[in-house]
Amino acid sequence: MDLLQKLNEEQYNAVTYSDGPLLILAGAGSGKTRVITYRIAHLIKAKGIPPYAIVAVTFTNKAAEEMRNRIKGLIGPIGESVMIKTFHSLAVYILRRHGDAIGITPNFTIYDSRDQESLIKDLLRDMHIDPKAVKPAMIAEKISSIKESSHYIQGGDITLLLPKYHSFNFQEIFTSYQQKLKHANALDFSDLLIYTVQLLRNSQVLTTLQSRWRYFMVDEYQDTNFAQYLIAKYLASQTKNICVVGDDDQSIYSWRGADIRNILNFEKDYPDATVITLHRNYRSTAPILQAASYVIKNNYRRKDKKLTAHRGDGEPITVCTANNEYGEAEYVINTIASLKHTEHYSNRDFAIFYRTNAQSRIFEEHCRRENLPYIVVGSVKFYERKEIKDILAYMRFIANTDDTVSLLRIINTPSRGIGASTIEKLRDAAYVHTTSEWNIIANNQNYSYKLSPALHSFKELMQKLIDRVNDIPAHYRLSEICISILNDTQYKSTLESENSIEARGRLENIDAFVNSIVEYEHLHPEATLFEFLQDISLLSPADETNASAPEGNNAITLMTVHNAKGLEFPVVFLTGMEEGLFPHANAIDSDEGIEEERRLCYVGITRAKDRLFITSAELRRSWGTTQFKEASRFISELPPALCQFHHYSSSYNNWDMPKTNNHNNYRNNDNYTTTALHNNDSQYTVNQRVKHPSFGVGKITAIQGKGDNVKLTIQFLNGFTKTFLEKYTPLEPLS
Repeated sequence: MDLLQKLNEEQYNAVTYSDGPLLILAGAGSGKTRVITYRIAHLIKAKGIPPYAIVAVTFTNKAAEEMRNRIKGLIGPIGESVMIKTFHSLAVYILRRHGDAIGITPNFTIYDSRDQESLIKDLLRDMHIDPKAVKPAMIAEKISSIKESSHYIQGGDITLLLPKYHSFNFQEIFTSYQQKLKHANALDFSDLLIYTVQLLRNSQVLTTLQSRWRYFMVDEYQDTNFAQYLIAKYLASQTKNICVVGDDDQSIYSWRGADIRNILNFEKDYPDATVITLHRNYRSTAPILQAASYVIKNNYRRKDKKLTAHRGDGEPITVCTANNEYGEAEYVINTIASLKHTEHYSNRDFAIFYRTNAQSRIFEEHCRRENLPYIVVGSVKFYERKEIKDILAYMRFIANTDDTVSLLRIINTPSRGIGASTIEKLRDAAYVHTTSEWNIIANNQNYSYKLSPALHSFKELMQKLIDRVNDIPAHYRLSEICISILNDTQYKSTLESENSIEARGRLENIDAFVNSIVEYEHLHPEATLFEFLQDISLLSPADETNASAPEGNNAITLMTVHNAKGLEFPVVFLTGMEEGLFPHANAIDSDEGIEEERRLCYVGITRAKDRLFITSAELRRSWGTTQFKEASRFISELPPALCQFHHYSSSYNNWDMPKTNNHNNYRNNDNYTTTALHNNDSQYTVNQRVKHPSFGVGKITAIQGKGDNVKLTIQFLNGFTKTFLEKYTPLEPLS
């Protein structure tokens, strides 16, 4: 194809590679999406592979849609026949069609994390445990981690994996949770993958799928967990035509099950695999890319690769140490204002990254003070807002009346006089008769259960909605169902009568939701209610990111570094670069933890296209106390020749000295007042000049600690200041 002329040598080799296992190591900004889409187009146009024989799997609906559109742009409408899905939506596709082989009915409901928590709250009440004392979110997270473990998936005894709590029996909760899911005909996100693995162990089902699907592409392979690894391995076991694309240096999701070993061991799984490295970076300037390379090369568990900057030279990295977190935020916002004026950037060109969500508050305050529009990615997501969850619960219950979680959410929403006592009696009756709550309501006469007037009205209301959906022809309008729910349940009129600012905001969100359904209808004119609810349930954080920051919105972006993966901005501020914060305190006790934090830093750095600013604070408040902060070890891994070092003191000086006598030396308006500390555990003295192999000549301004924990604070000639552990720091005394 003429289009192949647009590819560089490595991309061309990856796109035109023939049958067999292929690992594409795609460095940051190296054009991996182009390679994936061109490879699929090449298979169809040049190799004559039917599009329906190709499966491409990625991690977000946004990425899948982008891939689909690019392929259609390359080869036309025939590209629509390629199976392009996320792992979870592919699992749903398989389970809906073949799940009967392992007892999974096609109309199962998908429970998200909020639904899990609601179900667990009910279980805790049944066990007479206060949900406020035992967080359902914690229980849900632990259940998911157990279910997604290789031990559980391989059918091993999970007794040793179950946590031991004195106040309750976790195994009882785990067992009851699984039973509740089964009774509700529901699967959680972990189940979607686990049951798909079980299903693919059925030789008849696997043969059926393999007879159609012959080529497999897996994007972001470094982010796969054990179940996803097995799904890909089983599906490709016959043809071995599996192409995985990823970057081990960007594996940052171990906390949600991602296993970096999947990509590192690909050549062990497929000994005849070919490896192609995409090393040309088209995003960042040379200083940014070199800085990232210097940091990540300190990791041991990685495949060696050297990226080259296609864009060439650019501005040096700016490293700024502020006197406190207020100074840090003030510096960032002032720099944004300056760059907008001098270099004509727009608000949308700036991104402020931080390690934890809690750090966003102070940047938000400064943006508001300067009247700068901003977007916080990772706040309450659109589909997790109460009013949207309520309407979706109505729709989900109509689609599956065994969905008890949805029923209990809507039964008195809006308020219709069905109190906690009535609901408790209903739940008891369902428990005694081992049936669903709706079955008790709908067929109360069969269970000698007397409905209250309010419950009887609710029964008639829901039956009317259920019958209306069932009576509508196959190509019914989903928006009409939503509008019927809003009107018939008086949900909309209740908010209108409230006439408050909050109610108006909720009505605006509902309006946006209805509009989104209309847009969905245009894109998927034949979609059923089941399919719509499935697509909504499978929305990922990255898809929400796209919804929260529309392309036309000219605002500064604030987000965690985890949320930044896959994005790019002309100007990036990587903030809070301090020991205990980035790298995070939870990670510094293990080599694996530090390496993942370093990969996260690498991801943050490589999001920047033109300019990169790395900031830290000398003092930061934590739990009401002021703490001295040591600059991140990742800053010391940057080559000084690539950096410009600055110090910034804010006008917030009323608390920048901690109320303690442990520290005697602090920077004040770029000047140190030093006190010669007598420390018999150190071979150095305050004010002594030393030479560091990376930072050059500097002066010791403080000595703290004892034994192996002696710390030296050194101010270097370039203005940069860092605190080192003396035991591990090679210094040359100069005086």
